[in-house]
Amino acid sequence: MTTMTTTGAGAAAPAGAGDGDDGRTPPVLRLYHDLLADRERLIEAHHRLLAEQNALLEQIDLLCARSTAAPAGLDAPGENPPPLSPVQRQVLVLMADGAKDGAIARRLNLSERSVRRQVESLAQRTGASNRFTLALAAIRIGWLPAGR
Repeated sequence: MTTMTTTGAGAAAPAGAGDGDDGRTPPVLRLYHDLLADRERLIEAHHRLLAEQNALLEQIDLLCARSTAAPAGLDAPGENPPPLSPVQRQVLVLMADGAKDGAIARRLNLSERSVRRQVESLAQRTGASNRFTLALAAIRIGWLPAGR
């Protein structure tokens, strides 16, 4: 009579089949060895993921540094930034807080088109290509406080 054991994958297999076991190793010990092997594979996968995450974070840091580099004609950090109108400042603060154009327009009693124009003007002044890089540039040149 052939005894059947459950392998780590959940499939029934004859005891000792394919692993050089002569059938005398207790199933609990085989399970323990399977779990150790699984643990080692998980640790290796975890280390690979950490390495990939670190590489990705380095790329993000590089892109952020590029996106906040001072465009020609803008002041460097610590100098007096070019002044903003009160409306530009309000639009910038609300945009940096994540508000959409419609919400900003309603809050400031402006048209959405006016809000878009203000954001585009600010992006042009900073050389930003999107709202995220605009907010970073605004912090860098002093239009917004750090830590927003």
